[in-house]
Amino acid sequence: MAKSQLSPRAHPPGPFWNRNDVRVCLARRDAGALFGLVRQYTGASQQTIGSAVDMAQPHVSAIMSGRRSVTALDTWLRVADGLAMPTQARTVLGLAASKSENEREMSWTESSVRNGDLSPSADTAREIADNTLRDLMKRRDAFAIGGTILAGAALTELVERWAAPGPRGAPWGGATIGAMELEGIEAATVCLRHWDDRWRMGTRRKAVIGQLSEVSELVEHRQSPDVQQRLFAVMAELARIVAAMSFDTGDHSTAQRYYTLSLRAVRYAGPEHAPFGIRVLADMARQMLDLHHPEDALDITRLALDQAASLGAPPAVRALLRTREGWSYAHMGRTASFERTVGQAEDLLAGDEGTRPEWSHGLDEAELAGVVGARYRDLSRTVEGREAERLALRSAEYITSALARRRSGRGRTFDLIGLGRTYAALGDGVESARAVRAALESGPGMASGRVRRRLRDWYVESSALHRQPDTAAIRDELSLTLLPTP
Repeated sequence: MAKSQLSPRAHPPGPFWNRNDVRVCLARRDAGALFGLVRQYTGASQQTIGSAVDMAQPHVSAIMSGRRSVTALDTWLRVADGLAMPTQARTVLGLAASKSENEREMSWTESSVRNGDLSPSADTAREIADNTLRDLMKRRDAFAIGGTILAGAALTELVERWAAPGPRGAPWGGATIGAMELEGIEAATVCLRHWDDRWRMGTRRKAVIGQLSEVSELVEHRQSPDVQQRLFAVMAELARIVAAMSFDTGDHSTAQRYYTLSLRAVRYAGPEHAPFGIRVLADMARQMLDLHHPEDALDITRLALDQAASLGAPPAVRALLRTREGWSYAHMGRTASFERTVGQAEDLLAGDEGTRPEWSHGLDEAELAGVVGARYRDLSRTVEGREAERLALRSAEYITSALARRRSGRGRTFDLIGLGRTYAALGDGVESARAVRAALESGPGMASGRVRRRLRDWYVESSALHRQPDTAAIRDELSLTLLPTP
């Protein structure tokens, strides 16, 4: 943070940092004890401390109670900046000397610094611009999938920052774009929102990155408050779309990077867009499930559920989150918790008669049934005998119900492959092959990386049925066509 968010009354005075107990906390890197001393000697609340160091209040509470610790260097930098820690205290932590406000490097113009505009929103805009520029400059043949994925405490600490109050920025200048241009940008974003159902339109990831890059350049110019917030809302949605496209191709590190950038942009898009952050968290939980980190997915989902409750999110949005929660339980083999959560999701969706955000329309009865059916199949692999068969039959029942509700689309393709995997688990090679054949002939989504990965899953799981003619024929076909990496 460029500027402490603590009020003058709560700001630790200079002598505070020379206290022996404070220096012991710093030497031990004990953030919980440090926060406790700040609260004791300044009267600052957990909410005030959280606002200063850019953390959600529950996260501060967990640190102060000893349930969590601060280990990441960038988090300690936020703590040092947020508490206006002097150089001698920062040195104990092994951090660089403190800079005065006049020495801080800012992402925007020198005039904005002179006018006191030190809002972190500037840093968010610049980081989005830098990321998109790097991605656009990559040569296609040099683009490599891979990188570091955050998980565990580092990930939950990062996403909890979204729930903290957004820093207040300085007054903006006048708008540099007209109303028609802004409306055009917003309309184009709405069209890109449904990229996953429009493969024939030729939407490509770099086209969306290009749009995001252009919008981030507009944000770098000082706009009027309403225009600036609308542009941040556009950036949040475009960053999420890029993340989803990256996730689809299996580039998880890039996907996670854009998901977090989307969350950061939401913080500056105005309170009416805050619920969109819930959608991003749901997507991040989905990614963690794909990477087999159900505990992380559950932590993210619970944070999203808390925010959904505080923001009064519609039932459909909370139902989406319950499916993520149930999915996490299924990965953990917790059947009873899964079935309880599924019941909550079904009740929420059944009672959803009001308006809902456009971005939440993807979850309906068909989608819910398909997800639940797939998770019953996952659970069937954690047990044996009659219980495994019971769960697999429940899977087939739910997925068949989903298919009866779907007419077309990539979701139907996923369900057909999922049904084929369920019948493979039941040892029924004929029905398994029939479902996968229908998926191959359904058309939409065959270019999707996730569809290919699900087909590869079926290929592996159906190996025990390779002597059955129908299954063998499709396995031979897939080995020569869709399965090889393009």
